[in-house]
Amino acid sequence: MANTTVAQALVRAQQFEDEDKFEQAYECYKYAHELDKTDTDALQKLATCAQMLQYNNDAINYWNMYMQIKPEDPLSYSQLLDLYFHENKYEYYMTRAKLKTIEGRLPQATDDYKKAINNTNEDEEIIDARYLLAQTYKIIGKPLQAIDEYLKILDHDHNEAVYLSLADLYYAEDKSAALNVLQQAIERYPNSNAVKEMLCKIYLATGDYEKAEQYAISDFDKIKSMLMQEKNNEAFSMLEKLTDKQKKEPQYSALMAEYYYNSGDMENTLSYIDIYEKSNQDSPLPSQMRALVYEQKGDEYNSHFNWGKYYIKKGNMELALDEYLNAYSENPKDMEIIKELINLYSAIDDKFACAEFCEKLVELDKNDTATLKRLINFYEEQGYEEKVMDYLYQLAESNPRDYETLLKLAKHAQKNRRIDDAIDYYEKYLKAAPNSDEKEEAKKQLNMLTTGEIPDEEGFLDKLLSFFSKK
Repeated sequence: MANTTVAQALVRAQQFEDEDKFEQAYECYKYAHELDKTDTDALQKLATCAQMLQYNNDAINYWNMYMQIKPEDPLSYSQLLDLYFHENKYEYYMTRAKLKTIEGRLPQATDDYKKAINNTNEDEEIIDARYLLAQTYKIIGKPLQAIDEYLKILDHDHNEAVYLSLADLYYAEDKSAALNVLQQAIERYPNSNAVKEMLCKIYLATGDYEKAEQYAISDFDKIKSMLMQEKNNEAFSMLEKLTDKQKKEPQYSALMAEYYYNSGDMENTLSYIDIYEKSNQDSPLPSQMRALVYEQKGDEYNSHFNWGKYYIKKGNMELALDEYLNAYSENPKDMEIIKELINLYSAIDDKFACAEFCEKLVELDKNDTATLKRLINFYEEQGYEEKVMDYLYQLAESNPRDYETLLKLAKHAQKNRRIDDAIDYYEKYLKAAPNSDEKEEAKKQLNMLTTGEIPDEEGFLDKLLSFFSKK
């Protein structure tokens, strides 16, 4: 088959299959696979043919190759399950667990990993299964079970990746336990940069900055450790020596801000915080740094304001509200803090507090049409007609060409028996609005009002009260 392409070899193999010459077809498929080992079509046909000829070991080998190339394709997993079922229960359950993983059924995958462990006595196979089981537990939010599996692995195999995974799990809840694991790791892997970097991270988080500097690998971590020890000159010397590429990284501007903060230069600190925030809009760090700067400057309003922003980005709405209210008490005329309070009350679904601060906002800015409309909608929901009318008048005055507002005001005036106002605003609406069915209806209402043909809209309760009053 010299000079034959993969496509030609596959066509020839299919011809042999059509003639029930499966051995010859198998050889053609092997030839196609040798020509291009990344061709999954050839590999699939080769594995299928091997399986049909009951060359099970070959089929297993080829399906595993297919799985490595296309790990998200369930085809190889399902075929391997058939091949492993009677011959290798360990591989059967491992494959079934992996299939459930790619199908998103992670809790069920954990059961199969456990069954795989129970179906082998080989330490290496047990460790492989436990490692995947631990990773799965971590993904589905069962850190204690994941920790237990990693600890079982360490009883038999001191693996660097296991130490790091275990330390990462401990980090959120018990940093001393994480340090203990990493200290064991660094004894076994003294040249591991990954272990050193994690040690540095934990020492920074726990305030042991001297140890953090000792294990720091990156220039940024070294500078951070120095700044936290107030080794300002050494840190600045390193900052100056950073490459142009490093100076474009967000960490650079954050560290420059810290340097200037340590030096007491608050204006430069704020400038670098602004630069850092441009590339880290969702990070709480810029707000925290600004809050500390303003505390140093004795600016209570901006300190509380930025602590509020910090807590919002951290997801703590209760503390954010306290800080915003403190900022508001420092400067109740500042519209920015009022808007932030409106947004925060809206986020926590406190409609009445939200309305309260909306009212404060329109007192300061009578032409804030969006907030006026928000107040109108709120008081309409609550049935407070007087409030609705007050804000409709204000809205119409601030935006006299908004024909939708003019119509709404006319309708509410009519509903509240303010006939002169209803006529006035229907007329203004008809002058401003484009032709529509709504405009025709407004003409009818205006005609009834001007001719005195006002429909009886007295409700049942009004009629009942009127009846009793006549007695």
